[in-house]
Amino acid sequence: MFGAFRPSGPLSGGLLWKIPWRMSNPQKLRQRRRLRRVDNIVSVLDTALKRQVATHPISTTTATSSPPPTQSESETHGAATPAELSTTAEGQRLLSTTTHVEHASRRQGRGPKQGDLVPGQPRKLLSEQAGQLGTIKLLERWKAEMPTEQEMHPRDKYTMFDRKAKGYRKGVHKLPKWTRVSQRLNPPGF
Repeated sequence: MFGAFRPSGPLSGGLLWKIPWRMSNPQKLRQRRRLRRVDNIVSVLDTALKRQVATHPISTTTATSSPPPTQSESETHGAATPAELSTTAEGQRLLSTTTHVEHASRRQGRGPKQGDLVPGQPRKLLSEQAGQLGTIKLLERWKAEMPTEQEMHPRDKYTMFDRKAKGYRKGVHKLPKWTRVSQRLNPPGF
């Protein structure tokens, strides 16, 4: 009972792996560096592919598109208010873009997916944009959907949405394999 191996409160109860409820400052520093490293890799790949196309020109067809009609905010953003959307990086991205009517009408049926649109003023399909710029579709999709480390709020860098948690947020370090998985997007308003 007494001696070198006496039981203590923290040692005798609960899980074997104790995970603190918040991240330490060195963990946050390493997380920011990981996010920046991924952003750097995406930009290096993008510039290398563009440089390769510049040296070896490929004939591509360019599609002309008309500017998209504007829609009301209730159609574009669902039930979240603009004040709620402006709190997260994904919400700010949603506020700055509008939904393309043609694309929205195509996706209402149960048929196969006909393509993703690149957000911005010249509305193009991702495959057309990638072909024109000489990059690949996955890189264009990453740049269109994922915020960079500078665009993210600290809340989104270190916590993630969890519908079972009390404040709908939990530390990103509680996600399994959190150092290898990109967790940048959270639902608008959370």
